[in-house]
Amino acid sequence: MPDQQTPQNQNSPGSTILYLELAVPALSFGGAFLALFFSGIGSTLDIRYFAMGCVISSFVLAYLAWIRPRKDIVALSTPIYSIIFFVAPSDIAVNLVLELLYATSLTILLVRLKHRFGAVHLSDAHKRNVLEDSLNGYCDSVNAQVSGLNPAIVHYAAAGFIRFAQGDYRDVVTVADVAIAEIVDAEYHPAISTAFAIMREQALLLDASADQPEHFIEFSETDISLLVKPLPPKDKSRERFEVMLENALLLLFAAAWNGSEKEHPLLLTGQSFAVKLCTL
Repeated sequence: MPDQQTPQNQNSPGSTILYLELAVPALSFGGAFLALFFSGIGSTLDIRYFAMGCVISSFVLAYLAWIRPRKDIVALSTPIYSIIFFVAPSDIAVNLVLELLYATSLTILLVRLKHRFGAVHLSDAHKRNVLEDSLNGYCDSVNAQVSGLNPAIVHYAAAGFIRFAQGDYRDVVTVADVAIAEIVDAEYHPAISTAFAIMREQALLLDASADQPEHFIEFSETDISLLVKPLPPKDKSRERFEVMLENALLLLFAAAWNGSEKEHPLLLTGQSFAVKLCTL
């Protein structure tokens, strides 16, 4: 089974926080250096405008302090001092020295904030939207093959998996019936349809506490590349029957996970069940 890491989403909250942290020294020192440059070449441009780099970075630092579980009053108050120091008129030479000193202070405060006041609290939704490595690797490996399902089928895949994990077998049958009926030729995925059928058949048997039938629904040979687990030989009927279900549930999980981020919170309530299926 594939086991690979997903590259970090560059638009994730963690990446945004990193960019904001880098912006503090970049804006504050950048403005100061630009002010020195234009002053050195004798420009008539009022270099006090470049002090806005320190003002903006002060607000960025205050924001970074605000979103932490412990609030740093020193970092939170930096916008006030930036306005006092740089918005009010002052001598240009004094302003340049003050700007460099202030940029240094902001950078020191940023380091202090990170080390003394803990990591940023990312949203609970973002923290939860992380799969275990083995499950994540499988979902990635079949992403291209299970793409193209309409949102309704994606939702039925997620709902069917969760209902099965919860032991609500009658609901599983209802969900599977609707899903199978709604899969149309334009988006027909034989393996997905088979997965719904396998889940439905075994949910009916479990709900009725019935024994394994002699003949049961199976994936075709062309579906094998989409399955987590290799299928046991046909003479090992019991093991083959169980593995069919495990593969069906995991394929539906992967289809739902890859199909829509809106289904992630629901699917993650059953992640432990999915990981258990991967490792059985």
